[in-house]
Amino acid sequence: MRRKIAGSLALTLTILMLAATALPAFAAEVPAGKYTYFVSGETGTQSNKIELEEYDDNQTFRDILAEQNYKIVLVKDGAEIKFTPKETMKAVVSYYTVDGSYGGALTWTINGKEEMVSEVPANKTATVQLNSRYGGYTCDLYYVFSFGKGDESTKIIYIASGKAAESTPKPSATPTPAPAESTPTPAQPTPTPTTTPTAKSVQTANAVPSVSKVLVNGKSVSFEAYSINNSTYFKLRDLAKAVNGTEKGFEVGWDGEHNAISLTSGEAYTAVGGELAVSANLKTKKATLSSAKVYLDDEEIQLTAYTIGGNNYFKLRDLAKALDMAVTFDAKTNTIGIGSN
Repeated sequence: MRRKIAGSLALTLTILMLAATALPAFAAEVPAGKYTYFVSGETGTQSNKIELEEYDDNQTFRDILAEQNYKIVLVKDGAEIKFTPKETMKAVVSYYTVDGSYGGALTWTINGKEEMVSEVPANKTATVQLNSRYGGYTCDLYYVFSFGKGDESTKIIYIASGKAAESTPKPSATPTPAPAESTPTPAQPTPTPTTTPTAKSVQTANAVPSVSKVLVNGKSVSFEAYSINNSTYFKLRDLAKAVNGTEKGFEVGWDGEHNAISLTSGEAYTAVGGELAVSANLKTKKATLSSAKVYLDDEEIQLTAYTIGGNNYFKLRDLAKALDMAVTFDAKTNTIGIGSN
């Protein structure tokens, strides 16, 4: 009888050990003593878990939601994050659409200067603003503030939307002016034509050199890319060269007489020279909204594009959607992934 009990205990311990090793390991949160953090315009928290349909383009956000320690904070439109680490620390605020697709990373303001960085120096205060409508999107957005060092990592999800704040029982107990202030915000995008992605793009903007690493089908590729209003922009010919020979390869043509660019899917790309060249000492440049028309397989499409230094740069998300490519973003490593197979 004792042998049976001992044998069953040993078996139970073995099963428990196997189960423990099979459980996913989650990073510990960053201790509060290692940073100071403040967010203005907080209206409450959301207790309901965010549920998203599964598809490749929202895998990163679904991975974040799968972590056990995430929290959702409801904030007013225009809320501001102030973050001061006591030691140099990785810190990124990324934004996602309501379906979980990655939109981009926000630009920090440090010492009064906008900086597209993924790391905040020790004892420096970095600020960033959260808007319910951003980057040309006409839907509500999720913002993910991710910061940490080593095995310590904290993620906070924000919803900057008047609708979200009003739909939650707890925030309704806040002073009545809060809903009044957020009421005009949803009404503003209404007249914006939903068929024109460039409608919310400004005529001129600052193009900040992108610091994100780029993987094309898992392979590191260097691009001279820029961040404009917190979205990443690539040259058409650079992307065409990078995905040439894959399932989503495409040819690029130019009609100077009609100021038109033609894209032909499924055709090999004809190099003209200078593709994927990266200039030394990249600096912030002035970007002007491009007026060039774009045709994909003889049909006109709407893409957000800016002219920077004589070249047209296109929003990566727009290009990927038009050419049926997958785009992902890993906020922890500040890495953009492009899948064309």
